[in-house]
Formats: sequence, C-alpha cells, structure tokens
Amino acid sequence: MPSEQVTKMATRRAKGANPHFFDDPNIDRLLTMMMNMAAEISVLRDRLDTHERVAEAKGAYTPADLEAFEPSDAIRAARDQWRNKFLDRLLKTMEQDYDKGLG
Repeated sequence: MPSEQVTKMATRRAKGANPHFFDDPNIDRLLTMMMNMAAEISVLRDRLDTHERVAEAKGAYTPADLEAFEPSDAIRAARDQWRNKFLDRLLKTMEQDYDKGLG
C-alpha cells in the first residue's frame, strides 16, 4: 500500500462516539496517542527504507552517506517545524478534552 494511503488512513477521524476500552479514560487517550504515533512512525520507516533501497540501487549514494549527513540550520529549522506540527497532531486528543474540562 502506498505510504500516502497509509497516512490518509492513519489521520482519518472515526465517526460516532470514541470507543472506551479501559475504566480510566486517560488510558484510552494515551492508547489513541500511541497508535497515532505508531502510524506516523510506520509510514516514516517505510519511506526511509524505500529511499535507501532506491538510492543504493541507482548508485546515487549509500546508507553510509545518509549516516554521515549533517543538516544545515535551514534543514534543522524545517525539521523542527515539522516536529512541532507532528506533536500538535499527536496531542490534539488531550488538548480537546482539556478544553472541554475533561482532562
């Protein structure tokens, strides 16, 4: 399955009430956060693996070249921006419940 499809599936919102599996709703929220993170990491890992395999097959560079890569300040800033957005998505469930007075 293409990673774009996996990302879409991982970020879709379920319709209806949120299912509860544990007596403590905070555990359910934590489980939701962990599964969202797992989906993101899974997609990221697949993309990285594909990137390394294609690059090695085409002779452009090797995985060792990736290990030696040092990002510039601009790249670090872009990565920080992505990370902040990722954490916003990850913590959205808790923020919504906190705003409703449930947290």
